[in-house]
Amino acid sequence: MEKTLIVSQDCGSCKVLLESLKTQGVLDKYRVIDASTPEGKDVVEKLGITGVPECIMIIKDQDGEMARRCSSEEMTEVIKEASGVKNVR
Repeated sequence: MEKTLIVSQDCGSCKVLLESLKTQGVLDKYRVIDASTPEGKDVVEKLGITGVPECIMIIKDQDGEMARRCSSEEMTEVIKEASGVKNVR
C-alpha cells in the first residue's frame, strides 16, 4: 500500500503539511501528487476529491492498482507524523 498526498501549489495548508513532514524526516514515506498536473487532475476526478490536502491509499496487486481516499484515522496519522507525535498508531 502506498500513501499518497494530493496537494496544490496554491494551498497554504498543503505547504505547511509538506514542510512539517519534511522537517520530521518522514516526507519520503509519501508519494506527492500536485492536483494541477495531468496525473493529479485524473486522480482528483476519479476519486471525487474537492479539496486539498487529501490523502489517498494506492493498493497494487497482480490485477493492477486501486485507489481509495484515506479514512479520517489515516489522515490523523499523517497529521500526527507532521507534528512529530511519536507512537502513531
